[in-house]
This record gives sequence, structure tokens and C-alpha cells, in this order.
Amino acid sequence: MTSWFTKLLDSIPAELSKFIPESFTLKELVTGVENAVSKANTTKEAQKLLQAIEACLHQTNGDYEDSDSANPLALIISQLISPVVPSTKDDDTNLNAAFNENLTKSVSQQIQRSRALSILGIKALSALTTLTSAQLDPEVILTLISFADPSQEWTTAETAQLASDIITKQFTTHHKKEDFIPKHILQTYLRPLFSKSKPASVTSSGRKAAYPDQSQDDRGIPDDTSATKPWKFIDLRAIPIVSWAVTEANDSIIQSSWPLYIPVLLTLVDDNATPIRCRGLIILNSFLQQFPQKTLSDSGLAKVFEDAIFPTLTYLPSLTPVDESVQLLTPAYEALLTLASKFSPPSNHALLDRIFRQGILEGHFHAKEHLRIVQILNTQTVRIVNTMGIHAVKHLKDLIPSLIVTTLTDPFAPASPGILLSAIKTLQAVLTNCWPRIPNHQDEILNALVFCWLNVTSSSDANNQLQEVEKELITSSRLLSAVFSTKGTSSSSSSQVLPLSQLVSPLIQKEPSLARLFALSGSAEQPTSQILTPKQDSQHP
Repeated sequence: MTSWFTKLLDSIPAELSKFIPESFTLKELVTGVENAVSKANTTKEAQKLLQAIEACLHQTNGDYEDSDSANPLALIISQLISPVVPSTKDDDTNLNAAFNENLTKSVSQQIQRSRALSILGIKALSALTTLTSAQLDPEVILTLISFADPSQEWTTAETAQLASDIITKQFTTHHKKEDFIPKHILQTYLRPLFSKSKPASVTSSGRKAAYPDQSQDDRGIPDDTSATKPWKFIDLRAIPIVSWAVTEANDSIIQSSWPLYIPVLLTLVDDNATPIRCRGLIILNSFLQQFPQKTLSDSGLAKVFEDAIFPTLTYLPSLTPVDESVQLLTPAYEALLTLASKFSPPSNHALLDRIFRQGILEGHFHAKEHLRIVQILNTQTVRIVNTMGIHAVKHLKDLIPSLIVTTLTDPFAPASPGILLSAIKTLQAVLTNCWPRIPNHQDEILNALVFCWLNVTSSSDANNQLQEVEKELITSSRLLSAVFSTKGTSSSSSSQVLPLSQLVSPLIQKEPSLARLFALSGSAEQPTSQILTPKQDSQHP
């Protein structure tokens, strides 16, 4: 070992500059580090080593012209801090993680170790790239990408920012994403890592499987072993790297390399762990936004994506904890609606119908007592109705009583203003898009508005959110008035649509507080234009 570097390590935590020689070369520093790294088995020893490296790189008396020695040093640093679980002789790679206490312990320890070493290691890499302007090895770049994601347990906001700065500099001066992402990330790194956990619905080349492999274990027991899923239990960098490879890809990369993405994305979406499935859905949604519509149609992958995402909509209480269900539902609906948006009406109506029937309605049926779930379902219903426009009238018979009326007439709803607001927004979307058939449901809607108004105005909990509820209820009544003032909106030729003011007059006489809700004078003209433009359809279903 380089003698001066040994003395430097032994001097920690004293003032290190006293022990650094007057002059040294980068090659000498690398030699000293290579000899010392085998002894850095504990986190404390690794910290001392990184402190020594950083101290040397901040000295002006070093000779850093030997750029060939930069990458060996960068690789050592990245290996010291990388969130990759080391293998041991006692590892049972075929034992399910749920029963593998040693694996669980090793993963936890590695995360803690990487977090403790992260800032020292990234600072050392930053100093090294500043001194030498070296082009870092792809393996070092992969580690930096994993630390640049601030949501990961093994990094911090400071570390993430510093790592991002190094990555930006590398891709500005050396690497090109058009080469790096397909070659080094998708082909060399991710493909072998995910090869044993590929879903049966796609081929190894990322295309729809004509004959899905039914030989895979179908007993319902997740195959969570380190041998099958090294990306989950061994190389913890994988998921943030997948995310980076999607968000940083341009249209050209997606167009040319999409088959390499598909098995990885579907594997994440299908994982049994809530955090991984959730992150997979978010990444998939980002990928779908960039995926060419023609390729989606020609490859048959639209149905593959659809079938991969839909099971998540069934992750509902009581089989799934409420907190986990809340985490999963929003990104699942987001991904499905993004998928639907890739096709123009009426091509996407079948998918939207399925989302509403098998997602929204089934979810409401099974979890209507869970307010946070109901709020998510209402929010997504607004998006579905706005997307379908007038064609959403087919769902009014289920939508109005199940999602709108039951919430607005609940006497305890004022205690949860957010739920009320989501239901009112759903009603407004229905009034705006489905106005030709609203008179068929006028009694239900009027009853819901009146009950909700009386419950809210009589509530002892006066707060800003309830004031917002009152405001939105008034907006809804004005929209309803606009519908009633529009001629020829009834589906029944024998029925006559009365003005809303005439219908509510008896109600106001009995309950004067309703006058503010139905303050209709001079307010119908503007909502009418909002309803008829641009949602008007010359052929009403």
C-alpha cells in the first residue's frame, strides 16, 4: 500500500491535510485506494476511506493529468456506495423473500450503508470529474442515476442534486443519451436483470405473445426470490434507473427501442409489493404518453397494457389496506386513461366503458364506506365523463344514483367536505356533457342538491371548504337551470320540461334558505353557452 495513504487513513479524524504529501499522482492515489478498499468492510471503515479520497482530491498539490486513472478510482467509489446487496455463502437465492430473513436483513443493511456513505462518495466523484474531466464508465453513471432520485431511501436531497449535476455534465460533454439508454441501460443492464421475471403476455423481444407461456407457476404464490428478481432484492438501483430511462428518453429512443422497455415495465406493474407496483404504474404512464399510437395499434400491445393495469383496480379494502389502495388506484387510473387517450373517439369508448364499469362502479360497490377511495373514484369519473362527452349518457342510470346522489344526500357528508366537492364536480361534469338526458333524472338531481344544501348550511362546522361546497352547489344549480332552459332536451316527446324556477318555487316557500341555492335570475345564459360549446353533439344517443 502507498505508505502515505496508509498514514492518512490512520490519521482520521485529525486534520487530513497535514498527512497528505507535498506532491502525488492520481495513479499513486488509486494504488493506495485499491490496497485499502479490501479492508473497508464496515460502514465506518468505508467512510474513513471516502473521507481520505475526498481530502486528497481537494488538494492542489496533486498531479491529476493521468486521466486513465480516473475511472478505476470512480469505479471503486461507486462500488463502495452503490445500493447493491453483496452475496454471501449463506445466501439461499431460491428461497421466497417472505421467508428469507437473511435477505430482508441484508437489503435493509445495504440501504443504511449506502445512505451513510452517499454524500461522501458523490462529493468525491464530483471532485474527481472536476479535476480530470474524465468520461465516467457506464457502471458509475448507473450508480449516479440511482442516487439522483430523491425518493429513494439510500439518498438525500443534497446527494440527489449533486449526483444530478454530475450526470448533466457527463451527458453534456461525453455521453449521448441516444446511445447510452438503448445500449448501456436497456440492453446491457436491464435486460438480463429482468429476464427471469418477464410476464407471459409478452415475448423476450417485448412483443405481444401469440401463445402465452402457461408453464409459469400459477398457484398464486409470488415468485419473490433473489434469483428470479435480482432487480428487487440484489441490485436496488434498477427501478430508479428504469424511471430515468423513460423520463430522459426522447421520441427517437422510444420509437427505436420500445421492445426493450415493455418486459421491464410490465414486470414492475405486476409486482406484488405496493411501492413497486405503484412506481411501475407511474413509470408506465410516462412511457405511454410518449409511445407512438400507430406502434401501439400495430403491435397489439394496447390490450396487453390494458390487461396488465386492470387488476390493480381491484386492490380495494378490505383485502387491501386503505392506505395501499389509495396509493395504487390513482396511478392505475392515470395509466388507463392515458392509454385511452392514444385513440380517438369512438375507438377508445370500449376501454372507457370498461374503466367505468369494472373500475369505478365495482370500486364504489366494494369500498363506498371508505371516503378516500370514493373521492378518488369521483375524481376519475370526472375525467372519464369529460373524455366521453355526450356518449357518457349510457352510464347515467348507474352514475347519478351511485356516485352522485348517495354522496350528496349523506347526512354525515359535511364532515368530509373533500368528498362532497368531488361528488359535486362529478355532477357538474355530467350536466356539462350529458345535458340532453338530464331532464330524465331531474327529480334525483334536485333532491340531491336540496338535501346537500340543507345539510351543509345547517352544519355547525363552518370552514373554508364548506364555503367552497356551497359555492359549487350554486354553480351546479345554475348549470341545471341552463339545461332546463334549453329546448328539446327531453328524450320523451310526451313530457314537457318545466323551467327550473317553476319546479323549485314550492321548495323555496317551504324552506326559504333554498333561495340562495336557486338564485337563478340572470344566471342561466352563461352556463348555457358553457354546456353547448364545445360539448354539443348533433346526434344524441
